[in-house]
Amino acid sequence: MLSSNLLLLLLTSLSSAAVIPRDYDVPPGYCCFTLSDPSTGKTIQQNKEYGFLYFDADQPKGWYCFNSDDSRPILWDDFNNACIISWDGHFQCLDPTPGDDKWTLGSSSSSPLLLHDSSPTYQACPNKDGGEIISSGIPAAAGCRNIQLEATGLEGTCSSLTH
Repeated sequence: MLSSNLLLLLLTSLSSAAVIPRDYDVPPGYCCFTLSDPSTGKTIQQNKEYGFLYFDADQPKGWYCFNSDDSRPILWDDFNNACIISWDGHFQCLDPTPGDDKWTLGSSSSSPLLLHDSSPTYQACPNKDGGEIISSGIPAAAGCRNIQLEATGLEGTCSSLTH
């Protein structure tokens, strides 16, 4: 009887934990945000296994941070993976090894845009498994659309950047 009550309590706790939104931490001195496409309002999602970023791909919402006081700011996801533009142009956050990428926030009419090496331009390309995969946009690929990535839900040192 005791073990069945304990099992019921455990299952109830796990099921209620599944509906509680994730609490994202903001490290001291960091600027943190979600990313979205200002032209469609779609929010970036991230595949946690391979680190690729998507729209409409049934993946968890992404959360990103960087320390703007660093001479070469590194973009981190919420699992302490460094984000890079990979050798084939994909936007990916896979492991803690930073690349040579420089990430900053630039101005726009609403929320700031994520800049990669001073460029606000990315591409959303059809993905064979559904949704759109995000890439650097260089070189431009057939069937892709040019996008910008707006930093929304700003917290930490960049919370004052909202208009």
